[in-house]
Amino acid sequence: MKFSSNGYYVEKYEKCSVCGKLVYENRIEQLNIHGVPSLFCSDWCVDWEKIRNLKKEQAKKVLN
Repeated sequence: MKFSSNGYYVEKYEKCSVCGKLVYENRIEQLNIHGVPSLFCSDWCVDWEKIRNLKKEQAKKVLN
């Protein structure tokens, strides 16, 4: 959630790309995974995204 400069209203609702939780100004962590900018609410969600991508790659190798 991005507040206005005076703090009276919300300019933009920003959600974690993994869990969908609202991310506040001081918790925003922008990472670039596979060339796509992503927003995460915590280190746990960052790790989850990395593990999920690793598991997808492993599954593709097994199927081929």
